[in-house]
Amino acid sequence: MTLLPRILVIEDGHEYSERFQRFLGHEVHFARAACLAEARRELAAGGRGLLLDLDFRRTNSADLVDETGESRVALADDERKRLAEMQGILILRALRGLGCALPVLLFADIDDSSQIAFLERTLAPLRILSSGVSLPEIARQIREMVA
Repeated sequence: MTLLPRILVIEDGHEYSERFQRFLGHEVHFARAACLAEARRELAAGGRGLLLDLDFRRTNSADLVDETGESRVALADDERKRLAEMQGILILRALRGLGCALPVLLFADIDDSSQIAFLERTLAPLRILSSGVSLPEIARQIREMVA
């Protein structure tokens, strides 16, 4: 029996994990995590890469991490919104700090090309994909990740 290569999808919903499982589930096993703590547990089982959403607005405040990788039980509304809007980057920074060197596809609409270049350089290996990227192109990049 051949085991499928494993990719961890970190998102606050199920849209990415369900979509990719539907289209590529015969080639890749997609595990899912909803926050940094779950991602750390899932990564213990191994994997070839990460697919990461940027915005985690549906996540409970207690599961959001800040720039230090820590969670706090109580957050002011403006702080919660700020952390949720960039949670994917904060989770990735925490994982990189823990030694995770897996390649990452981050799904984010970032207009500033210098910010994209900074993130791709400092959090490498990282590719940022906008919402305009087609499913066949995403599938190609996932296949490259697991090759």
